[in-house]
Amino acid sequence: MSGLQKPVWSGALAAAHELLRQQQHGLAFAGLPSAVAPAALMQAYAAQDALVGLQAAQHHTHISGYKIAITTPVMREFVGFDDAISGCVLADRVFQNGHRIQAHERQHLIIEFELALQFAHDLPSTTTAWTADSILECIACAYPCLEIADDRYAVYADLKKHFFSLVAENAWNHGVVLGDRIDKSQFDLLWQTTGTAYVNGQSIGHGHSRDVMGHPLQAMAWVANHMASRGHAFKAGQWVTTGSWLASYFPEAGEALCFELFDGARVCVHID
Repeated sequence: MSGLQKPVWSGALAAAHELLRQQQHGLAFAGLPSAVAPAALMQAYAAQDALVGLQAAQHHTHISGYKIAITTPVMREFVGFDDAISGCVLADRVFQNGHRIQAHERQHLIIEFELALQFAHDLPSTTTAWTADSILECIACAYPCLEIADDRYAVYADLKKHFFSLVAENAWNHGVVLGDRIDKSQFDLLWQTTGTAYVNGQSIGHGHSRDVMGHPLQAMAWVANHMASRGHAFKAGQWVTTGSWLASYFPEAGEALCFELFDGARVCVHID
C-alpha cells in the first residue's frame, strides 16, 4: 500500500469552489451541477481534498482528525453504495466537552453519537493490509464524541443520484466534540460497552460498539487501508470518529445532548 498517490482530477478545484459557494449562500443540498460534478469515487475524493484544502487555508488551520460515514447496511442501501466513506476534520472545528453550538449558524444541524480512536504514533508504511489486530498496536486511547454535521436540507430519497457530491462535501462534516479520554487499558471493557444517548437528561436510545462495521477496530483498519490508497498517512495524535452508534439526531435550540459510555465517560453539547 505504500507509494500510492492522492487522487487527481482536473475538475476538483472547480467542484470545491462550487460547494463553498453553495454553503456560503445557504443553498439546499441538491448535488453539484453536471458541469462540475464528479463522475467517479476517486474524483469525489479529489474534490474533497480540494475543498478541505481551501477551508484550511481560509481559516489558517490543518487536518487533525478523520471521520467514517455510511457504516451500516441500511445507510449503504439508502445511498446505493456498498462501502463506507471518509471525511476530514479541521483542527479549528474540534471542540471540548460541553461545547455550545449556535443553531442559527447551521442550515440543518445533525448530531452523531460516536467513538473516536487516537493514534499513538505515526502509522508506518506497509505492503500488507491493516487488520483489527495489527491496527490496535498503533492506537493510544479513545473518546466518546459527537460529530457535528449539516445536510443542508438534503432530500434523502435523492442521495443515490448525488452520492459523489456528498463525498466531495467532506461527508457533511462541520466538526467534532471530544469527550472524556478512555485509556487503552480499558479497551476490553469498551468493546463490551453499550452507549446511551440523552437529550435534556432523557435517554433517546442505545448502541453498541459492534454496531459500527462489526467492531471499532475493524473500522480503524478500514480507514487506514482506505486512506493509504489515497496517499494519506496518519500521524501521531490524529484520531478517527468511527461511525454513529445510533440513528442521526436533528437537534433543536435549547436542547442538551450527551453520549455516555462506561464509568461516567461521556461527551455533551448544548444547542443554543
